[in-house]
Amino acid sequence: MMTDITVARETQLFLYSLLVGAGLSLLYDLLRVLRLQMRHRPLAVTLEDVAYFLVCAMVTLGFVLKDNSGQVRGYILVGELIGWVVWHLSLGSVMVHAASAIASVLRRLCRIVLFPLYCICKLVWKIVNSLRAMVKKILKKMIQKKKYNLQRKRILLYNLCNRFKDIRTTGGDTDGSQKKEKTEH
Repeated sequence: MMTDITVARETQLFLYSLLVGAGLSLLYDLLRVLRLQMRHRPLAVTLEDVAYFLVCAMVTLGFVLKDNSGQVRGYILVGELIGWVVWHLSLGSVMVHAASAIASVLRRLCRIVLFPLYCICKLVWKIVNSLRAMVKKILKKMIQKKKYNLQRKRILLYNLCNRFKDIRTTGGDTDGSQKKEKTEH
C-alpha cells in the first residue's frame, strides 16, 4: 500500500508534533499553577490528571486526523513527547514559577482591595440579622397577645354556644360580662 507521504512531509509533521507537545505541556503548566495556588485533595488531582490526559488524547487524535489523514505514525507521538519534555524542562519551569508569583501578588491585591467591601458586607449582615431577630421577637409577642385577647374576650367559636345560654339564664350582656343588680337597703 503506497501513500503520498514524502520525507519533507514527515519532517514537517514531526516539527508540528513538537509544537503540539509543547502546547500540551503549556496546558499542564496552567494546571500546575492552579495546584500551587490552591490545595487539592488527592482525588481531585487524580481527576484533573485524567481530564488532562483525555484532552491530550483528543488533541493528538485531531492532529493526526487533520494533518496525516488519520494515520498514526510513531514519529508523531515521539515528536509530541519530545516537545512536551523540552518545554516542561526549559521554559515550563520558569513560566510556572513566574505565573505562581504573579498569581500570589494578584491574590494579595484582591484581598487588600476587597477588604473594605468585606467589612461593609459583614456590617450589613449583622444589621440584617439583628433586625430579623427584633422582628421575630415583636411578631412572637403580637401572636401571644392576640391569643390572650381572643381567650379573654371569649369570642372563640366553641364559646359562642355557651355564651348565649349564659346570657339567657343570668341576664348578662353579649360581650360576656354580667350585669350587677343594684340592691336597695
